[in-house]
Amino acid sequence: MSFPTGEAGTQASLAAMLGAYETAELVYFVRNAKLAQTFLLDRFFPNIVESDAPEVAIDVDLGKRRLAPFCSPLVEGKPVESRQWQTNLFRPPYIKDLRNPDLLKPVRRFMGERLLGGMAPAERLEANLEWEIADQVDMINRRMEWMAAQALIGGTITVQGDGYPTPILIDFQRDPALTFALSGAAQWGQTGVSPSAYITSWAALVLQKSGIAPTEVIFTQSSWNAFKADVNVLNAVLWDGRAGDSRADLGGRAELGGINMGRWGQFNLTLYNDWYVDPLTDTEQPMIPDGTVILTGPGLEGTRAFGLIMDPEFNYGPLAFAPKMWVEKNPAQINVLMQSSPLVIPSRVNHALCATVMAAGADVPAPPI
Repeated sequence: MSFPTGEAGTQASLAAMLGAYETAELVYFVRNAKLAQTFLLDRFFPNIVESDAPEVAIDVDLGKRRLAPFCSPLVEGKPVESRQWQTNLFRPPYIKDLRNPDLLKPVRRFMGERLLGGMAPAERLEANLEWEIADQVDMINRRMEWMAAQALIGGTITVQGDGYPTPILIDFQRDPALTFALSGAAQWGQTGVSPSAYITSWAALVLQKSGIAPTEVIFTQSSWNAFKADVNVLNAVLWDGRAGDSRADLGGRAELGGINMGRWGQFNLTLYNDWYVDPLTDTEQPMIPDGTVILTGPGLEGTRAFGLIMDPEFNYGPLAFAPKMWVEKNPAQINVLMQSSPLVIPSRVNHALCATVMAAGADVPAPPI
């Protein structure tokens, strides 16, 4: 009996060794579980607009709580100024994600493909291009979720990157009273501190500043642990009939994105977990820093705005995602470019309050029994 030699022999031996097995018996395809979450975008920034200009505008009615003037019927009427409104202009930052896929990928096994291959090079090329474009869209969605978090935390977004010599601050002009940090004995988890009392007073502040009461409270792990240890919260949950429609999941939970933990009074309670890798430091950071509490609601009327694509191939038109591909001749190289110009805008900016209530990872004492 004769056996093939050289590369053919190697392939034949490998085929003989592995040919009896299916792919799933040899390799398990572990899919990426760290995909972009869009809880903040979907919940608080539902409006989506595309602009055919490099800037987007939001008209804001600046109504104040004015009283009609008293005036004697025997004198002429008192002139009253019309209610004011203003137009806020914002320039969305630009995103350009360029990929140069390895030319050898189409002749190598694709992820999830059986070990000896089963796809033609053209099929692998198409699969790899789909892979790259899906990853580009995922990164843009994560960037927009980051924008949403920044807008809720501080009412500002800082733009840094290539082509921006100095950081650009996009300031939505939120009232400074709606962003603060507790210190010392006032922090949650300290003896005698009632997180539920803080939530109620902060909700009244948001109502005063925006005209609409907040209905959502977003917690991180530490702030949630402190809130659910509040004896007032425990009583409201255990004695539901005495506290209206209050019910909460007081057990341990850790899931990606926003988790509905129940309801307390008028507030929907959400535990939020998500992270991103900072491109400037290459370190993973939480979208919302631990120890933070955010009060907001649908009254924010958040908007996802997309500016025009600065590219003649797209006729300078408004698009959320603008992918294009071209091939260099010599040496051969495929280029995949994804362009977008997104900006997340809290239209009623004062309908969000952010408080740093405790240090990240701080211990919370057990509630009194």
